[in-house]
Amino acid sequence: MAIAPRVFGALLWQHAAGLPYLTARSDLDLLWSVSDERTAAALGDRLLQLDADSPVRLDGELELPDGAAVNWRELAQCGADLNEKLLVKTMDGVEVRTRAMLFRAPGSPS
Repeated sequence: MAIAPRVFGALLWQHAAGLPYLTARSDLDLLWSVSDERTAAALGDRLLQLDADSPVRLDGELELPDGAAVNWRELAQCGADLNEKLLVKTMDGVEVRTRAMLFRAPGSPS
């Protein structure tokens, strides 16, 4: 699985502005674009393993095909329960979706 993350948060701001945004307590905020449930699940499992052994807390989101984003840790920790509700960020705000709805195309049957 070759998915390159994008950086956001304090690391991005420090790099872009040249000002000290990072602290000893900063986490690493990353964003991955994922196109399907299987890729998201595999990435989430791997990130949980990496985070457990990392000296820096990994944080971030998975960008869904419709442009919305879900926290990778919340998705990974909810397991295979398709009825699990997750907070999803969109350009218009936030909404709650079930895991089953995350990769469903807009307008597709429930």
